[in-house]
Amino acid sequence: MSAPLFLGTSIASGLLSIFVALFIYYQVKNSDQGSEKMREVSALVEEGAYSFIKVQYRILAIFTLILALLIALLFVDFGIQIAISYVLGSGASMAAGYVGIVVATKANRRTAAAAESGGLGPAFKVAFRAGSVMGLMIAGIALVGLGMLYLLWNIIVPVEVFESLGLEPAVGLWEIITGFSFGASTVALFAKAGGGIYTKTADLSADLVGKIEHHIPEDDPRNPAAVADAVGDNVGDVAGTGADLYDSNVAAILAAAILGAGIDLHLDGVQLFGLLPLMIAALGTIASVLGVFLVRAKPDQNPGPALNRGTYITTLLFGIFTVVMVVLLQLDIAIALAAIVGLLAGVFIGFTSDVFTSDRGLGGFQPVQKMVDSADKSSANLILSGYAYGLLSAVPSVVGIGVTMVVSFLLGSGATTLGPVMWENGIYCVAIAAVGLLSTNGMIMSSDAYGPIVDNARGVIEQAQAPEEAIIVCDKLDASGNTAKAITKGFAIGASAVSVLALFAAFLESTDTLRIPGVVAITDVNLAAPVVLAGALIGALVPVTFSAILILGVERNSERMITEIRRQFRDDPGILEGTSKPDYDACIAIATSGAIKELMPGTLIVILVTLATGAFLGLEALAGYLGGAVLSGLIMALLMDNAGGAWDNTKKIIESPEYTKYEKGTEDWHRVHDISVTGDMVGDPFKDTAGPSINTLLVVITLTATLFLPVIAAANAWFSSLFG
Repeated sequence: MSAPLFLGTSIASGLLSIFVALFIYYQVKNSDQGSEKMREVSALVEEGAYSFIKVQYRILAIFTLILALLIALLFVDFGIQIAISYVLGSGASMAAGYVGIVVATKANRRTAAAAESGGLGPAFKVAFRAGSVMGLMIAGIALVGLGMLYLLWNIIVPVEVFESLGLEPAVGLWEIITGFSFGASTVALFAKAGGGIYTKTADLSADLVGKIEHHIPEDDPRNPAAVADAVGDNVGDVAGTGADLYDSNVAAILAAAILGAGIDLHLDGVQLFGLLPLMIAALGTIASVLGVFLVRAKPDQNPGPALNRGTYITTLLFGIFTVVMVVLLQLDIAIALAAIVGLLAGVFIGFTSDVFTSDRGLGGFQPVQKMVDSADKSSANLILSGYAYGLLSAVPSVVGIGVTMVVSFLLGSGATTLGPVMWENGIYCVAIAAVGLLSTNGMIMSSDAYGPIVDNARGVIEQAQAPEEAIIVCDKLDASGNTAKAITKGFAIGASAVSVLALFAAFLESTDTLRIPGVVAITDVNLAAPVVLAGALIGALVPVTFSAILILGVERNSERMITEIRRQFRDDPGILEGTSKPDYDACIAIATSGAIKELMPGTLIVILVTLATGAFLGLEALAGYLGGAVLSGLIMALLMDNAGGAWDNTKKIIESPEYTKYEKGTEDWHRVHDISVTGDMVGDPFKDTAGPSINTLLVVITLTATLFLPVIAAANAWFSSLFG
């Protein structure tokens, strides 16, 4: 009875989430679109975003089809089924990103119009509800995709086929569906890295030439990169982050399902714990749907607490729903507690990001305010303080992740009703904690998508030359949006760390089903073995090298755009005088072509290095490789995300009316402001390109190792026999 119940609930809750998202989209679409000038500016952003997505998705489609063909040819068992799952996963991830682009580009002018006519409260409502369309849609697509795919292969692939290969049907089904998660991950890596390079190319170029060299506002219509900058917010922070969280959600559910299916084998093959992660994710989605409608900001209230309150309410609802489910189904309470511990870890990591990146801090500990003081001294002081606080921000988050893993493992190990193997039970509850951490991603992504929507709204307001009061409203919305994005990235980092551990355990579990002569299952990994340590060192280098490639990509691409902006200002003095329009399309074209060009090497390198490590050094070295990548990647992601967010909000404070040390427009103010812009430019590729891309990178390499395990093991056996 449990299998139909879990599948039915997960698919139904996914459909509910999609339906509510469409309903909210209809409401947002019917909101006031503002003046003709607002519509004109917004249309340029919309056209640029669609142009980039079209180019990126065309390349992604070609890449997906080639890799699907290779999977179908390389895999002896279920190659076609895995290839189909891979294509469907890629398509679902692209759909999630496209939905975000559609909503965000339509919501910016509507938020701007609400800010001008109604003030903070109505503008916040439009922006957050628009963001919730993206959040609820990706949560729904994940549940419907996984649930329907499980049903599809359960119907199409006969039980006898699995049994003839020595596989239990439930385990075999989830191994086929690994292709779905791999498709979501590869697309997410392209989307996050490509979108990040695009957005930071434009942002850095617009800041350097516009703010520092000519002292014109960030979104001034005279800046040739202004529209490309607004486009970048959508393709990076909306489409890219949406694909990232969608991928992490699918990977967390998949890892827990594979481990749960292994536990089911000890319980006479009942389909209970393999499908339970879908049920838990479904409860989180329902809690997110309810939470979205409870988020409101009063006209005189900072929007930040309203966003945090929505997260806390959703967390509370999820906890109640999970405990009730466990009691009704007479399952071990350890499962509910592990899921709640995971979600609380996400809240804690988000809270830590809030402390290190917002202007509020915590009591007397206010990093961003201290960085504002550093900006009054020199660029070096600001860069050093931001980098140091970024390093410090990793400490509580890593401790929180470690505590989550240990607590959830101990909960599972003591839950004898799960099965006879304590290690399996413990690691399964760690995977459940990852599912719990991402269970409310509908709400998490709603807050994240809100950020670029209000950022774009501010640009629309400024370029449409709306009243100063409307700009102040959008500045308040934008400041809370920056913090919301930092908190969301903290969630994503924590989720990827816990999910990758679960995927790592699933990788070890999968070695037990290999039927290749000379290849034995991995039961533990000995770090004292030179080959394992070598693998760990190679793995530790992967996030470092990948980050360097992306940051250099931003640097090279921004050089081209900076040259173009300076050329336009030099050749047409009327642009700065406001008598002629800049060529926005030229900057959009540079950002688009450069982003696509720069993202390809890093993405292909990490996949090839993963395969080569296992093929040449063996499966134990590959296990060490995955561990090394996770450890270095986790620290780097936290450092770059939080340092970048802190630098950004330092600049925002100096630009705000609340900054009163120097009068705006004076020589001293320009000096401090220029220093803060320099910090923001350093932080841009940190927080929006390299840092968040590491989350997806970790999932991609772990799934690559798991999915291609039979191919890697066969290649290693061949090399071993060849070289004796």
